[in-house]
Amino acid sequence: MAKFFTTIILIFVALVLFADFEAPTIVKVALCNRESETWSRRCVNDGQCRDHCINNDIGVDGNCAGGYPWYRGCFCFFAC
Repeated sequence: MAKFFTTIILIFVALVLFADFEAPTIVKVALCNRESETWSRRCVNDGQCRDHCINNDIGVDGNCAGGYPWYRGCFCFFAC
C-alpha cells in the first residue's frame, strides 16, 4: 500500500516539474473590413455572412452591415 502511494506521489511531482507554467501569449491584430467580393445578395443572416467570409473570401470574420433597411451587405474582416 505504501508503494502505491509513493508511486502516485512521484507521478504527481513529475507532472508538476514538467508542467508548462508559461502564460499564453495573446497577440492583438488590427482588423480591416470591406464588403465581400463574392456575396451578391442582401445580407440578412450574420452567421451565413461569417461562414461565407471565412470559407470564400479567406477572412477571419464577417457580419451584415450597411444601409439598413434598404440594403445590407456582407462585410468581411481581414488582418490589416
